[in-house]
Amino acid sequence: GVTPVAGQIATSFAEGPTAIPTTPFTITVANAATYMEDAGVINATTGLPLTLVPSSPVAGQYSVNTSTGVYTFSSADNVAGVKVLISYTYGITSAGQKIAIANQLLGTTPTFKAKFYTTFQGQAISLQLNNCTANKLTFDTKLEDFIIPEFDFSCFADASGNVMTWSFAEAS
Repeated sequence: GVTPVAGQIATSFAEGPTAIPTTPFTITVANAATYMEDAGVINATTGLPLTLVPSSPVAGQYSVNTSTGVYTFSSADNVAGVKVLISYTYGITSAGQKIAIANQLLGTTPTFKAKFYTTFQGQAISLQLNNCTANKLTFDTKLEDFIIPEFDFSCFADASGNVMTWSFAEAS
């Protein structure tokens, strides 16, 4: 029930290496016109990441204008001759399609109480699981012979916080 829309989200991974220019120490990425989100900057020589800061970066830091795709660096990195690799996402409107997937409401999940009883060496043992939900119920069949049911479920705490009750006829 979800309709795709035209366009796609692309990633530019490690664009560069680009030397940090002189004043104003900014680099405009190749896809700045459709820039979406920063994915990090790496020093091309050392392979170490630079740290993103809101503004006024010092050596080893950078800031980015998310509206324009312009990265700003420290004058100290320019003097040191640092070259950077920039990664980011951007939009492509001329090709592809994209689908936004939302977490749909599923409604009420049925729950049940499960009770198990057996005897072991003449002693009664019972187990009660207070709040269960099933996630699988299948009936594999062997033609004209028998069925092999498979029933998977999970148990959870009930409204009182109790998950289960074990009951043994013998006290240890």
